[in-house]
Amino acid sequence: MSTAAAPNLWAAGIEARGRLAGWLDACRRRRAEARAWYQAGTLEELAALTARWLRGQMLWTPNGHVGGPDPETLPLVDVLADLNLAGILTETSQPGELAVLHRRPWRQRAYVTVFVAHPEVAQTLAAQAAKAGLVVRAYRPGRSVDENGERDAVDVTTWEGHGVMTGMGDRISPRAVRRIFPGCGRQAVREVATAWQVTLIDPQWGRDTVLWPFLTHFLNSRQTVPA
Repeated sequence: MSTAAAPNLWAAGIEARGRLAGWLDACRRRRAEARAWYQAGTLEELAALTARWLRGQMLWTPNGHVGGPDPETLPLVDVLADLNLAGILTETSQPGELAVLHRRPWRQRAYVTVFVAHPEVAQTLAAQAAKAGLVVRAYRPGRSVDENGERDAVDVTTWEGHGVMTGMGDRISPRAVRRIFPGCGRQAVREVATAWQVTLIDPQWGRDTVLWPFLTHFLNSRQTVPA
């Protein structure tokens, strides 16, 4: 072996050991986080873990999200995490957006879907959201139609030439809930499956200045109400 090649082999060995150490650390962290999700015993505990993931304190979620929220979700992290810390478990969300994708218009409505264990909180959230001009789908546990007799999803993402890409606001079945939270504590998943489901949607395409301020105001107003 030439003396010139030796440093390159040494550097390659250091790099390989670094990759192995990183992989082992990720495996240990994955096991620890999987244990935390499994040990969650209530909807509120699942929500607290979701808040940690949103804020970058956990790498994994049960439904396969790895490495943190999508880039479009980053501006929403604070309000979504605050919802979860208040015991309102967020399921999916997106910001409002008007864009062009492959030279075709792309449109999004801002929305969020949550699970709420306490009926009074769910009903208050739904009522105040409706007053704020948001589209509301609120399902009591076990009901297949919402409080206004609606059951169909609302279009929230369209792409010209491809039609509707995403619809939200229809009821999530208990079986679907179990698919969303694989590996979590049975009691916690049972609480999610029997919780109120509330979806709030901004009716205006591309607008991102109504839903999220409303949610912040809702949380702040609840914190100032005497116990």
